[in-house]
Amino acid sequence: INWVFCHNGDVPMMKSKELPWIGEVVSEKSFFPVGDTDSEALFCCILNALKAKFETLPSLPILHCTLQELLQEVIEDSPSETILNCLISCGPHVLWVYSWPGSRPGSKVWNGLHYTVREHPFRKCRLKDLDYEIDFSEVTNRDDRVAVIATGLPHRTPAACVDVELQGHGLKSNMMETLPLEEDMRRYRFKTSFFNEGAGI
Repeated sequence: INWVFCHNGDVPMMKSKELPWIGEVVSEKSFFPVGDTDSEALFCCILNALKAKFETLPSLPILHCTLQELLQEVIEDSPSETILNCLISCGPHVLWVYSWPGSRPGSKVWNGLHYTVREHPFRKCRLKDLDYEIDFSEVTNRDDRVAVIATGLPHRTPAACVDVELQGHGLKSNMMETLPLEEDMRRYRFKTSFFNEGAGI
């Protein structure tokens, strides 16, 4: 599985010298940050927790709830100081958005997530808080669509993960066994109604 992780925020829990453990299953750590950012430490913690918990490839709803629990655990360490906005992807059909917005001390900027989709005719786009501008008409063609993701609200639900899984776009691997959705949900004691009621983010 190829993972993509993008994070904007401030995570005090990840600023300790030793990489913390998150998740209910403790095991040997396999992933360690090369740099010293809280984003890289958080990503390694998530990967370590997932590796420890799953012996088989989880279904998307189970993975979604597990990610929700892991990120909630990180926030509970220091809720008033943590700003955690991230995108997590692990395949061409899977994108999770998580947002625990906040404002850094002394700043008037509120950090959350939102997105907008641009279509032809394209124009210039300029960031409000940074001197950066791009002219989408120069880097796109008439049939392209461009998603701009910036600081606002999350837009992904557990029910959407069930839909993606049922369309056959769940996780796939040559290295790990994949269980059918129903068996995976039984194994981790999740009921379909849990997802249909919009639990999680």
